[in-house]
Order: sequence, then structure tokens, then C-alpha cells
Amino acid sequence: MFKLRKKILSFLAGSFFLFTMASANEVSLAPSPELDPDVFQQLVEKGEVRKQHFKEDGAESSLFPKTELGASLKETWTERKAPVFVAESLFLIEKPEGFDTGKLDTDLISRIMRSISSMEGIEYYSNSEKRMKTLYSQSYTIDNPDDGNRIPDQLDGSADNLSVYAFQEDGSFGKNYYRIDYRQRANEVFMVIRLEDSLKYGFITAVKPNNLVFNIDVLDKGEYLVMYIGAKVKFPAISMLENKLNKSFCSRIAALHDSEDGI
Repeated sequence: MFKLRKKILSFLAGSFFLFTMASANEVSLAPSPELDPDVFQQLVEKGEVRKQHFKEDGAESSLFPKTELGASLKETWTERKAPVFVAESLFLIEKPEGFDTGKLDTDLISRIMRSISSMEGIEYYSNSEKRMKTLYSQSYTIDNPDDGNRIPDQLDGSADNLSVYAFQEDGSFGKNYYRIDYRQRANEVFMVIRLEDSLKYGFITAVKPNNLVFNIDVLDKGEYLVMYIGAKVKFPAISMLENKLNKSFCSRIAALHDSEDGI
């Protein structure tokens, strides 16, 4: 049985509950009609399903839950030119013993997903340096990108139609600002993270504003959660830079769900 890493897949840090990935030999879960039956079967058997496209014409997201909010992620890439990097991960998370599986925990999930400051200090594996590194040395909610004043995480009430700005200092890419938009339904929370300024790699502009978009969708099915993480990025066609950024973004996607505790 897989142990889930702390803080509900690490990016959704701030929760100190421990979750477990489901395995087909251990649990019998009611199917999720929001997912393709074959995908759901893979999810139950393996706990996760991944897809990645790099420099593939016409690459599209496909693993997302087929809900109103899940389907809206197709509209979150607003740039005229297509992304060169498209990656998706889908996870099945069984709720731990003691949770009331007849009760939805959407409000708790919503607060965790708005806890921007809890991302500070999470780690990822650096492919180039072959070691664990701190992903964000600083991470917090701000009033706006112009003033950059730190404000408390916006945790009150529903996340539906909430928009916030975040500041993060990345170990590789330096200091950046992001806009985060939320939607919430009775059993689902959806967020879009969009780069607001340029992401630098040394002296090179690696990613321009709006050319990096993360989508995260969490669906509460009562006895388990379905979590989708999608990323779309466009960066320059420079061979050395492409290789570095491809590996770097793969590591960052892993950091959204892996913690230093490992499996």
C-alpha cells in the first residue's frame, strides 16, 4: 500500500492529515462517472495516471474530470501560440480511517488550496544537481503585483470566483508573481495558476507572462478524492534551454505531490 506524502500531496500543504493512495487489491471504490472507465480502472490499480507531451503538435489535455469546472481548463490557455510542454497527472486518494465518507470535505480542501504560504519550504528533486532542493524559499499571498505587500491567505468562505495574487521565490527561477483564480462547487475545487511576469533562467527570459499555466482540480467523491494537476508552458526553441526547462518543469510537477518523506 502506498503511503501518501504529508500535506495532501505537498502542494496542497497545510493539512496535517495523512492520506493513502488506493490499490485495487485493497479497496473497492465506486466508479467515478466524471472519468473515462479505462482511466478510472488504471487509477484504482496504480493510484495515478500520467501523460506528457513535449513539442507535439496538437497536444491536448485529456485526463481532467469531465465536470463543468474540469472542462473549463481548456479555456485557461489564452495565448495565440500553443504550449510546447503539456503534462497531466491524475491521482486517486482514499480518505483516511476516521473520516466520515458520507460527508464531503470540500470546504477543508478549499482552504488548503488557498494556503499559499504553506508552499514555502517544499522540496523537489533537481535533475541537474542530482539532489533535493528547496522549491520555494518564499511563498505568500500579496495584495497586487505592483505593491507586492504580503497579506494573509484568503481562507474565509467559499473560493468560488476568488482571485488572488501570489509571490514566490523559486530556487532556480528567482522571484515571480502569479495570479490564482478559483472556482468551487459542492464537491469540487478548481484553481488556475498563471505566471504574471517573466520567468528568468540566468539572464535569459525563459517564460514570458501568461506562458505558464497550472490547473489543479480536486473532486470529492465521499470515500476518496480525485486530484488532477495539469501544466502548459511555452518557452524558447533553444536546444540547451529546452532540455533544462523540460526537466525542470517535470520536477516541479512532481513537487506538487511528492514530499521529502518519499513512499
